[in-house]
Amino acid sequence: MFDKILVAVGGHDASLEPARAAGRLACLLGSELTIVSVHRPAPSVLGEPFYSESLIPRLEEADTTLDRARELATAEGAFEPQLESLEGDPAVRISSLARDGGFGLVVMGTRRRGRVEAALLGSVSAAVAAHSNVPVMIVPEQPSASGR
Repeated sequence: MFDKILVAVGGHDASLEPARAAGRLACLLGSELTIVSVHRPAPSVLGEPFYSESLIPRLEEADTTLDRARELATAEGAFEPQLESLEGDPAVRISSLARDGGFGLVVMGTRRRGRVEAALLGSVSAAVAAHSNVPVMIVPEQPSASGR
């Protein structure tokens, strides 16, 4: 059932707890693990060179996040996780990848937000859970060492 696990990570302040949890699961179940980061597209109305200047940091951030997530998942026992960097609406792209890629489980994190902020900004994990045709495991963000 969980032969293929998809773990979604992303954002400059994203928790990488989902990568740890998915790494442990992949190790225990002998599952293939794919780690995906989806960044929102840079506004094309910017024109060049502003479009490229806006896109490059997004791609670099995604690569850094994916590399760190791979390290953490591997440290938990996952074997050679595959990495995917995608552009678009994160909820739509993650749901589509889960469906079209034949994944049995999606592992995602959630940020600790207030009710108003969550209502205004929405939640990628909630949207994926609501629209996914496969089970979605939500891994809560761990409190920082400073207690915040």
